[in-house]
Amino acid sequence: MNIKAIFQRRKLWTIAVYKLKDESEIFELGEHRPFHFFGEKGLRRNAQYQATTADPFLFVHNDRLYLFYEIQTDFGIGEIWAQSMDTHGVWTNHGQVLKEDFHLSYPQVFFYDGQIWMIPEVASSGKVWLYTAEAFPYQWRKTRVLIDEPLVDSSLVIQQEGLFLLGTTRTNELKIYFSPNLSQEFVSTGWVITNDKSISRNAGRPLCIQDVLYRVAQNCQHDYGQNISLLQIDQLSFDKYSEHITTADLYKTKPKWMEAGYHHISTALFVNEHFVAVDGMRRDRYINTLLLIFFKLFNKSMA
Repeated sequence: MNIKAIFQRRKLWTIAVYKLKDESEIFELGEHRPFHFFGEKGLRRNAQYQATTADPFLFVHNDRLYLFYEIQTDFGIGEIWAQSMDTHGVWTNHGQVLKEDFHLSYPQVFFYDGQIWMIPEVASSGKVWLYTAEAFPYQWRKTRVLIDEPLVDSSLVIQQEGLFLLGTTRTNELKIYFSPNLSQEFVSTGWVITNDKSISRNAGRPLCIQDVLYRVAQNCQHDYGQNISLLQIDQLSFDKYSEHITTADLYKTKPKWMEAGYHHISTALFVNEHFVAVDGMRRDRYINTLLLIFFKLFNKSMA
C-alpha cells in the first residue's frame, strides 16, 4: 500500500459561471470574475461529499438557463445533475437527473428536430448512447446506440450537410463520424484529426464565436485536464477536415479555484447576455483528505 498516496491531498473540481457583455471576451476570460460557483467548499462531513462537480454544459429552454454537469463522490460513479437560472438571476437546483449502472459524464444537451436530446459520455459502457428528454429536465430515456465504440467526450456538430460527431478513442485518436440525422447510423469518415494528447480530447462542444467555429481541446499530455486550447475549424465535411490552434491556453494566469487545471467549457446566449461555464481543479484542504480516510475506514469496517 502506498501510504504517501493515501495522505496526498485530493483533487476538488468545481464549476464557475461567467457573464460577458460580448462573446469575444471569452478570449480574455481570465481577466473576468465569475458571478456564481457550483461545488463543494466546506468540510467533508459524510461520504456524499461531491469531490467532482465538472463537465458543464449550458442549455437555454423556456426562459431559463440550464446547467447540466457531472457529479461524483469518492464512493460512487458519475451521475448527471442540473441547475437552472431564471431571468431574475435566481438559481434552482434540480438535483440528479440521470443515473445508470455505469459512469456518466460530459452531458451534452441539445435541441434537434423538435426534441431535446442528450449525448453523455458513457465510455465505460463500451458505446455512445443517445438519450431523449421525456419530462425535461428530470426524465431521460435511452433511445439508441449512435456508435458501437467506447469513445470519450464525443461532441456533436450540427451542419447543413448533416451531423458530425467528434470523439476520442482509448488510444487517443480523435475521429470524425457522420450521419444525415439522428435516426440513421453514424459511420466513420476515416478521418483521424490528431493523436496528440495535448489536443486530442474535446473540452466541450465546439464554440461559435463571431461566426467562427472553434474546437475546444483539453491538454492531457502530462496530466488529466491541464488546460484548454482553442482551435479554429477551417474545414468540416465528410471528405475534408482541417483546424489550427489560435489559443494554446485560455487562461494566461490561472485563478486559485483552478490552480491545478481545468478541462471543460460551455457557452450560451441568454437574455441578450453571453454566459460561459468552466470547470477547474484545485487540491482540497488537507483536513478533507484525512476525513476521507476516516470515511473509507469506517465504510470498510461496516461492510
